[in-house]
Amino acid sequence: MKRFHPTAWVLVLVLALFAGCNRHKEAPGTPGGGSPEDAMRDSLELIREGKFDMFWQHALPPADFAALKADWPRRNVAAEPVNDDDRAKFENGVKRLTEPDAEKKLYADLRPALVRFDKEYKDQMPLLTGVAQSMALTAIDQANDLTIPQKRQLREAVNVIAPWAQTVGWGDQVKAKQAISILVDTARKARLSTPEALHTMDFNQSMAAYSTMWLGFKNLFNVYGLSLDKSFDSVSIDTLENTGGTAHVKITYTILDKPIQTDATLVLLDGRWYDSDLLQSVRNQHVKLNPPPPPASAPAPAATAVAPPHDPAAPVAAAKTR
Repeated sequence: MKRFHPTAWVLVLVLALFAGCNRHKEAPGTPGGGSPEDAMRDSLELIREGKFDMFWQHALPPADFAALKADWPRRNVAAEPVNDDDRAKFENGVKRLTEPDAEKKLYADLRPALVRFDKEYKDQMPLLTGVAQSMALTAIDQANDLTIPQKRQLREAVNVIAPWAQTVGWGDQVKAKQAISILVDTARKARLSTPEALHTMDFNQSMAAYSTMWLGFKNLFNVYGLSLDKSFDSVSIDTLENTGGTAHVKITYTILDKPIQTDATLVLLDGRWYDSDLLQSVRNQHVKLNPPPPPASAPAPAATAVAPPHDPAAPVAAAKTR
């Protein structure tokens, strides 16, 4: 009998592992997850990479995703008209960030403020960040569109970030140059010229703009030592309960090496798992944007058509006319 070479065994094992990975790895944007953990993990990975179009496709059942895209032009409408003063400020800001040599011009304008910060405000950072922390916590508590777990998570994040903000070298000129370069690059890639442009984009255009701004935001925080990718790397997901098509999961991650926990409830629909709060929020917004037509009112019956009181059919007839 021919002997099986050890190298062949290694090759078989590698191929088996590769096949296993391919079998369990789903295409990005596949609706829902095969398990509660997979659903949450894939959602977080898509957010991390700024693939927001695929995130929504993954986070919603197909019919709800189609409704979201159809609703988007109305969801994206500005809450109130932009006045001329705000429009002018927006357009001037975009122009300054995207004009030729924007990096040099912005740094020249910012440098005196950086010097003044180190001389006059550096020692006041504990007080300033304390005020900002208090304002942020109040805003979170008063937010009506956040769930209790979301509020708890945000409060924990604010309480971790505030002490860090006191120690950051905001007056560092080298870091300021790097930050300006990122802001300029992000503004140029976003291609936004007016505030109205933010609210007239279709779903795909909006997702592309959000992705550009999110990735720029992450790079900006990296400059000052806050790595959001490190937080994503630290995520662990544990299912606490899974019964009757509903699962409760615990999500743990770190910000600046400090652990933060949150939880989520997922529901099983057509064999796939979805975040219950997110799904319900999208469905509520869809109903709000597409209210059912008011019921047609039936004409009042003529007096002669009313059945006599003794007629046993009178209650039924009267009920049909209401």
